[in-house]
Amino acid sequence: MELKTVKKQFNEILKNSGVCDAENNVNKILMHVLNINKATLLITNYISSKNFKKAKKLVLKRAKHFPLQYLLKQVQFCGNTIFVNKNVLIPRNETEQLCEMVFKTAENKTVLDLCCGSGCLGLGIKRNANADVTLSDVSNKALRVAKKNAKLNGLEVKFVKSNLFENISGKFDIIVSNPPYIKTDDLKNLQVEVGFEPVLALDGHDDGLFFYKKIIDEAQKFLNDFGEIYFEIGLGQDKTITKLLSKHFDCIKIIKDYYNKNRFIYAKLKEKVC
Repeated sequence: MELKTVKKQFNEILKNSGVCDAENNVNKILMHVLNINKATLLITNYISSKNFKKAKKLVLKRAKHFPLQYLLKQVQFCGNTIFVNKNVLIPRNETEQLCEMVFKTAENKTVLDLCCGSGCLGLGIKRNANADVTLSDVSNKALRVAKKNAKLNGLEVKFVKSNLFENISGKFDIIVSNPPYIKTDDLKNLQVEVGFEPVLALDGHDDGLFFYKKIIDEAQKFLNDFGEIYFEIGLGQDKTITKLLSKHFDCIKIIKDYYNKNRFIYAKLKEKVC
C-alpha cells in the first residue's frame, strides 16, 4: 500500500476525533510499527498489509484519546528510554526540567526520588550525574516498571517499597519528588487522555497538598546537614508549599517552567541550632 495514502487516511481519522497534532501522532505510530526513524519514514513509499493493520489498530485506539505514550510504550527522558504503561504516570516535559535542575547539583551526592513512578526522575539523575540514587514508591506495579527501566538503561540504583518515608532508612543529600497534586474533585475535569493514567499518581486528596504536607513534615529527619529538597508542584500551590517549607527550610526558591508557570520549589534544610 502507498504510505502517502495511508498517512492521509490516518490523519483524517485522528483529526475527526479531535486529536491534537494528528500528523505528528501518525508519524510516530508509523515509525513505531515500522521500527524506523523520522528520516527513513520520509523516504519510505510503501507499507505492507500486515503493518498497515497494526498501525491502523493503534490509530483507532489513539482516536479514542488513549495516550500516545502508552501506545508506543516509551518516552525519551533526560537521555534515557523510559518504558511506560497504565501503571505509571506519563513523564512530562516539565518534569524533565526538574530532573535537569537536580542532576546539575547531584554529583557525588545521595539522592532519594520519592514517589518515583516510572523512575524517570531518579534514573535521569543517575544517567547524568555520578550520584547514589534510591527510588521509592508505594505501588508494587510502579516499582516493577521503574526496575525494568533501570535494567533497560543499564543503570544501578536502589529500590525501596515505601509509603512515603515509612520504610526509608538513612539520610540523603537531596530529596526530589513529583507527588500526586491534583485535587480529588478536579480529577473528573482533566483531559480525556489523563483519565487513562493511574489515579494513585494523580490524586492529591481534597486540597491537592496532602503529600507535600506529609513529605515536608518528615523530610528533615532524612536529610543530611544542609540537605536539599526539590518538588514539582501544581498551579497555585507555590505560596502554601513555601509556607509549609519555612518551618524547617530556608533558601526557598520558586522556579518557573518552560511555559513561564510556577512549577518547581527548591529549599535547603536550615542550619541546626545547638
